[in-house]
Amino acid sequence: MSNNSVTKANSLIDASYKLNVQAQKLVLACLSKIDPRPEKETPKEISLTATEFSNLMGIDKKNAHRELYKAADALFRSTIQLTENNEEVELYWIQEKAKKIKGEGAIRLVWSDKVLKYIGQLKGRFTTYKLRNIANLQSSHSIRLYELLMKFNATGERVIYLDDFKSALGISDKYKEFKILKRDVIAPSVKELNQRSDLIIKFETIKKSRSVAALSFEFKKSAQLKMDI
Repeated sequence: MSNNSVTKANSLIDASYKLNVQAQKLVLACLSKIDPRPEKETPKEISLTATEFSNLMGIDKKNAHRELYKAADALFRSTIQLTENNEEVELYWIQEKAKKIKGEGAIRLVWSDKVLKYIGQLKGRFTTYKLRNIANLQSSHSIRLYELLMKFNATGERVIYLDDFKSALGISDKYKEFKILKRDVIAPSVKELNQRSDLIIKFETIKKSRSVAALSFEFKKSAQLKMDI
């Protein structure tokens, strides 16, 4: 599997957006082809073949074309909400529907102008991780939790308010009861990361009065990348 890295500005890591797992993997596979260093120009357009998608994300080659095209369709009109200079900003991942190059088994994305500054020419406050560490994940929630934790990779600890956690996963309007959120989102994501990523994670709740106000995560690198189970 590829040794490519993904780099995002921290404001994009903490942003609010909801993508299905195929679309998330498409974005990350494309980002892994970008050199994020300040002196390198960020390409406005980027192409990805089904073979690359398969190799980068561990997708069955027989299904790679279909998964790639489905992911491209899901990404169109998907938005990101983030805070910039104390203002809420909403922007698109791509500025037009991805072109499917069927003769080549590929797609071509055109990044939106506003998203470019969060994925390239980054001078500070960014997070980088190896693409292979999330390639086997089957849940979009697991991928987002992984990114939220990797922002604090230097300390191996992160406390995040419950509202911010739900916002980052694009589920602010769902799971009103914490026990349902824990059962359907938090616990399965932690379990999958413990099984299929390079992290070992534990979490606890932080309460205010009788309600859960925040989540406290502790994590460390495992000795080796775990395989799909």
